[in-house]
Amino acid sequence: MKHINVLIREDGTGFPDERRDESWAGVDRGVYLLLKEGIVPDFTYGDFDSVDASEWAFINRHMEVAPVPSRKDDTDLEMCLKDLVERGCQSIDVYGAIGGRLDHTLGNIFLLMHGAFDGIDITLIDAQNVMRRLDAGTHEVEKVETMRYASFIPFVEGTSLTLEGFEYNLEKERLKLGATLTISNEFLGATATVHTDEPIIMIQSRDE
Repeated sequence: MKHINVLIREDGTGFPDERRDESWAGVDRGVYLLLKEGIVPDFTYGDFDSVDASEWAFINRHMEVAPVPSRKDDTDLEMCLKDLVERGCQSIDVYGAIGGRLDHTLGNIFLLMHGAFDGIDITLIDAQNVMRRLDAGTHEVEKVETMRYASFIPFVEGTSLTLEGFEYNLEKERLKLGATLTISNEFLGATATVHTDEPIIMIQSRDE
C-alpha cells in the first residue's frame, strides 16, 4: 500500500468526496465519521474518548474495533502514522489534524518532523492549508491550485534555504527560528524549486 488517507475529526470543511474511493484509516472519532459516509476504514486507531455512547454503538454495529488504553505515551495520530509507515505506506494525507485544541494542532504539526517519518510524504490538509515536510535536498514543488500563499517554517536554527520560481526568491538564506522572512510568499507559476539543507515545513494556504 503506497497511499492512504487518514480522518481524525470534523474541521468544518466537509468530506473530500474526490477521495471517497481511496483507502482510508480512521483515528478515534474519524472512524465514526467515515462510517457515516458509508466508508469502512481499512485501519482504526484510538481510545475513542471523543465519541459518545450512541456513536460508539453505531461504530460497533458496522465493524469491530479494539480501543487502545487512554493512558499511553503516543497520541492517537502518532500511533496511527507509525503503524501505517510500518505497513509500507509512503504517502499519507491527514484530514482533521489542524484547528481545535492548540496543543493537539502543534503536536500534529511537529509530528511532520518526527525521525520515524524520514522520507515519508505526510500532508496535513484542511480548507485553508496544505502542510508537508520537505527533507534536506532539492525539491520541485507544485502549487496547490486553491492555495495562494507558500510559507516555509524551519525547525533547525541556521537552516539554509534557496527558493526559485517564487515572488520572493532566496539564495542560501540562513533562517533564524522565530523570524517571519519566509511567510506569505507566492508561486510565479505552477511549479517552483526549493533547496534546503535541513528538513523544513512548507505550508500552502489561502485566506478564508
